[in-house]
Amino acid sequence: MKLPSLKEWKQKFWSLPIVAEVLQWSKEKSLPGFFKVPIFDVVVFILNEIKRYALIMKANSMAFSFFLSLFPSIIALFTLLPYLREYLIAHIPGGENFMEYLYREINLLLPGNAGDMLIQTIEDITTRPRTGLLSLGFLLAIWFASNGILTMMNSFEKSYKQTFKRRSALRKRVLAIGLTFLLGSLLFASIILVIVGNLLVDLLDDYVHLDRFSEVAIALLRYLIILALFYTGMALIYRYAAAARKRFHFFTPGATLATILSILSSLGFSFYVDNFGTYNKLYGSIGTIIVVMLWLQINSFILLAGYELNASIAVNRDLKAEREEEEDEG
Repeated sequence: MKLPSLKEWKQKFWSLPIVAEVLQWSKEKSLPGFFKVPIFDVVVFILNEIKRYALIMKANSMAFSFFLSLFPSIIALFTLLPYLREYLIAHIPGGENFMEYLYREINLLLPGNAGDMLIQTIEDITTRPRTGLLSLGFLLAIWFASNGILTMMNSFEKSYKQTFKRRSALRKRVLAIGLTFLLGSLLFASIILVIVGNLLVDLLDDYVHLDRFSEVAIALLRYLIILALFYTGMALIYRYAAAARKRFHFFTPGATLATILSILSSLGFSFYVDNFGTYNKLYGSIGTIIVVMLWLQINSFILLAGYELNASIAVNRDLKAEREEEEDEG
């Protein structure tokens, strides 16, 4: 008996009544934030872009650039730490525990022993005297730190002239440096919020004696604020890294998708590495580098997926507007 070919299986699948109904529904319905663009058009555009631009190859390139930018970013950001301590953190009660909270957040974010490797690098940088803000080393650190963001911006470029524009190399470099410091500022802001949150909880507990439910509610609120900061980082990346003629809004489906997937993938990957991964046993200390690279690759692909969703909506929105204008003129 001859089995049906793959082509025949596809024909049978697409001819199923329920599949036809779902396709028809997707052609008629839209979602919030889609600017009335049908779901079908958005999905078809994304699938075509994945085939056209090889998203996995782009994600690999971004992950490698982010890895090379990681340590220059640490140098550039933590050169500013003494100034941050003097003018801001020193005036916050509990600010002396800033580094402790920072290390805790890093270990929560990064899988396996990757957090320990990053913390060791930060300690090495912060314990050695830096040469100042205007030193050649600091300026070079800024330049190399922005390379990861610059590679991401190049990966975001599209050839749809009605929706996207070309930017000069200088403009992209300036934007990349600005985004690097902006994202670093969000990291520091999240740590400061954790410190302030712990202080407020202690004060409330002293005066009101919080019950278990109140403590859980406050802890949940604190993590929701950190989640909002994480989403803000995603939204700022899509808003300023993309060369869109009309900047993406702050609240976009792509930023929402990327935030959710990034958090879930980081938690899932951390669980896998901590419980099932054998990278350190197989590769020794280089296993930590492999874990970081894999984590960066996963999140780079998620960044691109969220961007493709936003780009699909924007391109189809502009094409729809052009068709409506032509119909009105005709």
